[in-house]
Amino acid sequence: MTAVVRPVANISALCREADAFLETGEFERATALYMSAFRTHGASTVAHMRKLNSSLSGVISTLEGWLDGHGENRPADGRNKGLAAVFLSTLSPNNLSATIFKMESLLQSSGQVCEEIFERCTSLLEGKPNCLPGDTANMMLELTRALACLVSESHSIRGLKLYLKMYKSDKSETIRLVKSRQAQHLPKIVKTLTEKVLHTHHFFEMNEDSTGSTKDKLEDEACSKVIEFLSALSPSSREVQELNAVHLLMTGRFGDSAQVYSSLLELCCSQTSSNGNPDPPERRAALLTGRAAAYLSAGGRSAEVCSDLGEAFQLHPATARVYFQKLFTGRGMGTAARNLLRQQADRGLSGFKERVLVRLDLRSTDGIELLDPAITLLRTLCHLEPNGGGRELRVRLADCLLLRGEHREALSICSQLAASQGQHSYQNTVQVLRGYARFLCDDHKGALEDFQAVIEHNAPHPPSCVRALCGRGLLRMTSGSNYLTAVDYVTASRLQPQETALTVRCLVPWNSRGLLVTVLVEQGRVMLEGAGEQEAKQRASGEFQQHQQEAQLKTPSKVKHRSGSASPAGVHSLALLLMDLQPGADGPQVLAADALYRLGRMEEAYRLLLSVGPAGPRAPILARLALLQLHRGFLYNTNQLLKKLIHCGDTSCLIPLLAVAQQRDRALLQTHCHSAAKRILEASGDEGALREAVTYLSIAIMASGGEAVDSLLERARCYASLGQRKTAIFDFSAILKDHPQHVQALCGRSFTYLMLSQQQECTRDLLAALQVNADVVAKHILALKAGARKLVCDWLHQFCRGSLSGRSGLCVCPLSRRAAQTGFCHVCSSDEDRLQGTQVASAARGHPAS
Repeated sequence: MTAVVRPVANISALCREADAFLETGEFERATALYMSAFRTHGASTVAHMRKLNSSLSGVISTLEGWLDGHGENRPADGRNKGLAAVFLSTLSPNNLSATIFKMESLLQSSGQVCEEIFERCTSLLEGKPNCLPGDTANMMLELTRALACLVSESHSIRGLKLYLKMYKSDKSETIRLVKSRQAQHLPKIVKTLTEKVLHTHHFFEMNEDSTGSTKDKLEDEACSKVIEFLSALSPSSREVQELNAVHLLMTGRFGDSAQVYSSLLELCCSQTSSNGNPDPPERRAALLTGRAAAYLSAGGRSAEVCSDLGEAFQLHPATARVYFQKLFTGRGMGTAARNLLRQQADRGLSGFKERVLVRLDLRSTDGIELLDPAITLLRTLCHLEPNGGGRELRVRLADCLLLRGEHREALSICSQLAASQGQHSYQNTVQVLRGYARFLCDDHKGALEDFQAVIEHNAPHPPSCVRALCGRGLLRMTSGSNYLTAVDYVTASRLQPQETALTVRCLVPWNSRGLLVTVLVEQGRVMLEGAGEQEAKQRASGEFQQHQQEAQLKTPSKVKHRSGSASPAGVHSLALLLMDLQPGADGPQVLAADALYRLGRMEEAYRLLLSVGPAGPRAPILARLALLQLHRGFLYNTNQLLKKLIHCGDTSCLIPLLAVAQQRDRALLQTHCHSAAKRILEASGDEGALREAVTYLSIAIMASGGEAVDSLLERARCYASLGQRKTAIFDFSAILKDHPQHVQALCGRSFTYLMLSQQQECTRDLLAALQVNADVVAKHILALKAGARKLVCDWLHQFCRGSLSGRSGLCVCPLSRRAAQTGFCHVCSSDEDRLQGTQVASAARGHPAS
């Protein structure tokens, strides 16, 4: 109870009132009144209280309880507590509680009396040799002495040991007394004890130059007790928790250490999200590095170790490097940690490459995020190495950055590596990476120089050479040299197909990949057709066998290798690459099948075409299957496939196929289709049969290269029967272009002109045919219907009379006139016509030659 001080000092009244409370046993209220009186007039109050006999001890006990922290009505502020100490000292000189309180007050106000307080506490303790272990006063003396030593810098280690002694004797009471009686010194106590532990394990200090005497260091058991003591004093202190985590790590309790570190990191995240003020990056980097050390020591947590280290070096490299040197290198784990980081980086890069190679969409960038952890770990390794990392590490970092799309940073690293004096390791890799980085930065000239240097190197690195070939091919495509682009990619695909596919999927810009594949398919076809034409010419000139023998005798060389890029084997390698880049697309599969066919691997080509899948009848696939079945001698299957092809209505797909087909197979296809057309025409003459026959004949003509005279003649007749007379004339003319005396073609074209009522053209072709073989022409004319035959005879009659009179519009020679007369006589059907023909012939015989 707080006494109210009256303006008029009525000491006697206060003392009488206090006496009344004292008689009833209410010591708290009585003591409060006595204190009020003492504050007003101390001498009178003390004189009055000296008269009290046994009751005085109750007041003294109450005052001691207040000072020691007991009692329900203890003073609420330091002033009343100080008054209580003075009052108690007056009533009971040398009272221990009052003395302790005075020493505590002196320590709070000034640290210069530490030695005196230490000596005083020591003398008081020596004067109480038989104190009980649970005596509060005795414990307070010990704690006050410990605090005095701790505040005194020269005896801080002694104070720490005194605190530990008291903590071991009575943990709960020691913690209670320190928190209640030394609350103002608590931050100082925690800080000093923490520094002592850090000094013992000096590698946790950020200052490398910090020194201290060996005698001030604690043993491991003492450190454990100090940390336990600190945890009890300040359980919510993050510094203490971090110290605990460090000590657990040092003492081999790795799992517990990792849990403490995780709790601290979660606490940082929760506080950041709650108040919006993030912790300094240095602190989080230190915690992450510590947890990584605990995980690595515990084993089985490789991914977490690398993740924590990577994040730590991302947040604050300097702090992470210092803690790494202390926690890992200082404990002999530096090499293991570096190897683990390297393995994880390799695993991340391998995972990225595997994801890239199974992409279904060529333009996709799926899986690129897998490079981020690898890049982070490689950066971490570079931070751990002197001078920013070795050459090999920086090359790998530049490679990953380039794959990730960070081409400017990759260019910076590669330029530094290329400019290094006296270092030539990984030179090809550096140059090819710089070439791609330059290309992506639109420096095409510099990129070409780098690619060319790698390709022309005396001892090129195969993967780098493949990348350089792909890069040069890409530059050639942008400049319009499509054929040379294909040559580069053929060479690359023959060297290392998987590396070539990976380069196209990763290093070629996504918006250029589709165009690149289209160009390669087209130019692969050009190469294959060119090789077929060259072989056909060599076979025709009889030089093919000799050329093969010479090629086998020659030694391999770069020139031979590059000239072989356009061979069927090179095109096959290119086609396999394209099939890998665009699985399921027809173009690469058809190109691969044609290349296998050119290599003589018919069964493989057939199986490849069958594996294309039932996505509907596709003319290019059907055409090649038909040719292969014909080559194998399966005529029934050939017929069925040709019917499907004709049903598709796209026979133009045969043109690229026949450009690479062997002469033997082309002749087989021509004969087979011509025979099929003849069978169809013999079986039926309706319009549908005629059109089907025309299609077969067209295939036969394409297979012969336009030289199948019989097929041209039959197709021309079919066109004439279908009413497509001008088309028929075109086919007849095609025959007559190479065979001007072909009677069948001349007659056919003549009769077609007859249907078009073109008298002059009709007569001219008939005259030409009559000069070759009049009997055959006469048979053809006689086979005409009566009206057509009579019209032909009239036109011939007109020609004969016109030629005799000189009025004919045609250039007439005696041979033509004689042929017309002979033919006219052969075809005259009536007696009147025959008589007319005889007269004309007689007159002709007497006509002078023109």
